This record gives sequence, C-alpha cells and structure tokens, in this order.
Amino acid sequence: MAIYHCSIRIIGRSKGRSAVAYAAYCSGTKLYDKEVRKTYNYTGQNSVVHSEINLPQNAPSEFYDREKLWNAVHEIETRSDAQLAREVEVALPREFIRQEQIDTVREYVMNNFVHKGMCADWGIHDKGDGNPYAHILLTLRGFKPNGEWASKSKTIYVLDENGEKIPVIDPETGEQKLRIRNGKGAEKLWQQKTISTSDWNDRSKVEEWRAAWARECNKRLDQQHQIDHRSYDRQEVDKASTIHEGHVARKMEREGLVSDRCEINREIRELNEQ
Repeated sequence: MAIYHCSIRIIGRSKGRSAVAYAAYCSGTKLYDKEVRKTYNYTGQNSVVHSEINLPQNAPSEFYDREKLWNAVHEIETRSDAQLAREVEVALPREFIRQEQIDTVREYVMNNFVHKGMCADWGIHDKGDGNPYAHILLTLRGFKPNGEWASKSKTIYVLDENGEKIPVIDPETGEQKLRIRNGKGAEKLWQQKTISTSDWNDRSKVEEWRAAWARECNKRLDQQHQIDHRSYDRQEVDKASTIHEGHVARKMEREGLVSDRCEINREIRELNEQ
C-alpha cells in the first residue's frame, strides 16, 4: 500500500554540514569538498538506482557536474552560519515501477523547484526492502541573466501609508539624520529593511511542496491507493498516524532485529485495521 512521506530541511554550515557531502550521499558518488579538503566517497552504496541534475534557466552548464555545483555553493555562501542547501526526502509508492519512480520525481522537481530558479540534484534509493525513496538537494539562490549567482536578499526603503519614504529621526535633535560622505556632502537617511529576493523560505512553501508531492504521485496511482499530505486529524479520519521509521530502523529489521519504531508502526497499523 502506498504511504506518504515528505520531509524538508535546511543543510547549514552552522551545524558543521557540507552540501558536497550530502550530494555525494544522495547520488552515490565520490566528490571532493574544496572547503575542508576532504573526499566523500559513497560509490559503494548500492542502493542508489538513479541520479541526475536539473538546472534552471541562466544556470551555468558546468553545474551539471555536481562537484562543481556544490563547491560553487560553498564558495558563494561565505558566512560561517550560512544556509547551503535544502533537502527534500520523499517516499516513493512501492506500486511504481522504476520508470514511474523516475518520471514522478523528475516532474515534481521540475515543476516545483527548477522552473522557479533552483538547481536540483536528486537520487532514488532502493534497498530492495519495499521502501524506495528519493533525496532531492536544492540550491537556495537563483541566477542572474549572465549566469552569476543572484543575491538571497535585497535592501529596500520603508514606505508610509502614502508611499513616501520614512526618515530616520535623530532622537536627540528630533531632526532627520544625515550622513556625511566624502566628496558627496550630506546625505539624508531613510528607514530601510532587508527582504528576501524569493519566497523559497516562506513557511507556506513547505505545505505547498508537500501537497504537490501527493498530487504528483496520485497522477499515477489508482483511486484505492491515493495518498494525502494531510494528517489524519486534518482529513477528519479516525486513524492514528504512523511514525517515520528511518533507514537505521529498517536496516535493523532486515538483519533480523526488532526496531522499536517499526514495532510501533506495526501496532498502529493493526489498530487502524481493527
């Protein structure tokens, strides 16, 4: 039976994460991280059955080379606490044959991310345990028409209800503050704010992307196996939701051990059937 799983998280340097390392894992390849001078080798990972890179308009064609792509991300994100990439992990319906898996992920990636300006590097993992899934790694910056990285944010003037700029007031004088610039004289200061150049980090996008994954899968699933991104409570269905098992728990089960998380899900499914 098809299950729904779609998790989204940020890969950031502040937690010691490397976008190059994640790309190597997602694609089952060997990549060199110039920033830390380290090679990540996942070529022995037999679970990766397909991987590819999709680029948006204006992205340099050299970024089809994932080592160049993710090292370029590290170079442009200079802050020690910089966000490097976004990872989307989705469970693939076990009813799909391999080509349906590939087509579903590709269309989801193109429609929701690449056509919006992101680079996408993704791979399908299948360990033969009946739980195929895909890792999708996304860039957080768009591109200028000349192929250079675009800024994540920009500074704009704060406007009043009449659309006029709001002055910065000196609390001591009650007058508008001035800044003296060499060779340019006095310059009036106006209130400014920094805004994102895209809506990619809006909280509403998570809900949108999760719903889009369900719709993409449902195009290829019959009515009996349709999936829904909403919780049972939101669907007003009298069932308990299963928990995310993860690859460690499933590996334990394959080796003949009992995972607490898998055991909990077995109990939940049995109660739901009852």
